[in-house]
Order: sequence, then C-alpha cells, then structure tokens
Amino acid sequence: MLAKVIDVRPRDAEVWKFHLNGLWLSGLRLDESLRLSWESDSSFAVDLTGGHSRFRIYAEAEKGRQDRLLPMPDFAEFLLKTPRHQRTGFVFNLKGIRTGEQMTSARAGRVISDVGELTEVMVNKGEGKFATAHDLRRSFGTRWASRVKPATLQLLMRHRSIETTMKYYVCQNSDDVADELWAEYGASSRNKAS
Repeated sequence: MLAKVIDVRPRDAEVWKFHLNGLWLSGLRLDESLRLSWESDSSFAVDLTGGHSRFRIYAEAEKGRQDRLLPMPDFAEFLLKTPRHQRTGFVFNLKGIRTGEQMTSARAGRVISDVGELTEVMVNKGEGKFATAHDLRRSFGTRWASRVKPATLQLLMRHRSIETTMKYYVCQNSDDVADELWAEYGASSRNKAS
C-alpha cells in the first residue's frame, strides 16, 4: 500500500505513508489516529514520560468511555523517530489540500480505501472488499494475538468485551496448535532425558 500512496496523494504522500505505518503499528481506530496529539493536555495523547511510552486517553476521547493509560509496544519505537522539535500538534497531520484543516475520519477513510483498492489488497474476495483503515487495525490485533494473552490483547485493542477479542483475534488453526504442542512436548521430553 505504501508504494501506491503517491498515486492517490502525490502532494503529501510522505504524511500518508507515516499515517498508514502508524495505523498498522498502533491498532488505533481511524478517528482516534486523527485526534492523537503530542500535546499533554489533549484528550487523546502520546505520553513519552516514564519507563514505557503509552497512550493517555481521557474518557470523552474514546469508544470505551474511560480514562486509560495504555502501552504502545512497537508504535512507541516508531514515534520516537520523530525529531523532538516536530512533536507538536497532531501526531498525524492529515490536512485537506483545499481547507488546510485536519481531515475528518470519513475523508481520510476514503483516501485509505482508494489506496487499498489501487493496490488491489483484497481482504474479502467474496464481497470484493479491499483494504481499509480498519483492516490496518485488524492486522495489529492479529499480529499481537499470537504474542500475548487474550486479556492483554483485549486491553491493547480496547474492546469492551473479551468475547469480541476472542471472536475476531484469538482463533488458532489445528496446524498452529499442533506446532505449539509438539514444540512443548519436545522441550518437555528433552528435559526429562537430561
């Protein structure tokens, strides 16, 4: 998708590449990404203080309606590449070409959908559906599903219900389960032989 951004947004392709990478690494919903700020007094902000970088979210700024401090594992490393003097205002400055104002999530979503369609990144062949911003969030959940416990993934995805996390992200196929079991069995039998 990154290679085709320039075909959809030639004037500000680098800003959009930064945004697509950020969505993929953060698991943010599109509207959240457009509100994410470097400013500490913002309702949805990056907090780079303390031992671990995190999101600081006030209840009014997110779907779950509760104040949160949440880790941002690989997204933090991505953000820290931003020079200090550029860490002001919105993290993702997606300005309308005509208005100069931060885009709405509907407009930004159309741009990302256009990129997904242009690159022919198909996410549902039956429906002819191409990649969208939400698919970048899903890819975050899928990547982390095999690395953390379901309750931790629920927290990272900010799902209200563990059932949502389980239904969409914590599904294992028989080959994955077999690989895991045989690896554990092999380690266990080697330990007994020692």
